[in-house]
Amino acid sequence: MLARFAAFVLSVLLVTPACAADEDGDSYNRVSFGVDSFREVENDWATATIGVTHEDTDPARLADRINQDVQWGLDLAKAESAVKVRTGGYRTFPISDPKQNRLRRWRGGQDLVLESGDPKALSKLLGQLQEKLQLQNLNFSVSPESRRAVEGEIIDEALVAFRARADRVRGKLGARSYELVDLRIDTGSSAPPPVRMQSMAVMAEARAAPPLEGGTSRVTAQVFGTVELSF
Repeated sequence: MLARFAAFVLSVLLVTPACAADEDGDSYNRVSFGVDSFREVENDWATATIGVTHEDTDPARLADRINQDVQWGLDLAKAESAVKVRTGGYRTFPISDPKQNRLRRWRGGQDLVLESGDPKALSKLLGQLQEKLQLQNLNFSVSPESRRAVEGEIIDEALVAFRARADRVRGKLGARSYELVDLRIDTGSSAPPPVRMQSMAVMAEARAAPPLEGGTSRVTAQVFGTVELSF
């Protein structure tokens, strides 16, 4: 589901012929410039972090409580075929009494990381998991499959634009022809910021299934190169 939007942002980094010397002392008329191609693509992949935190005076009992809740969450998540699940970081640290300068209890927790291209299935699962776990954040992105498809298209568009810009530079500067000296292709994307959950206690009590709306990301291809002009 790719948005039907494509555009070019063309930027000339250096339009004036520059003289450079090679190892033999010969000089060349070289021009460096870059072009950008981008497309707005629907985010079709969601990643959620959900976890548990407990406190206890007994570290062994604390670990057992964490393990039980995480295992419960794993079993529930694995039953949903449309969602991938893996365990996240495990953390434990002591809590001391600042007045008496002695250990009072332990705090610890662990996260589960959920990934899916099915927002309805992920939303339903998150609502169920909030019976015992807390939703930390949600990230939306373009799936690897969709990214590869659109990157191939916009790279082709950027290369066509680069050649058109090279022909224009050659004509405007009165050169007979040009040769490509070097070329670099970069790709990237800008995704929306993570959705951080604020009222976890209220959501967990209600076992709310959060609505998921991924929005779009801008996938870009940048072509930078240098051409040598012949006059």
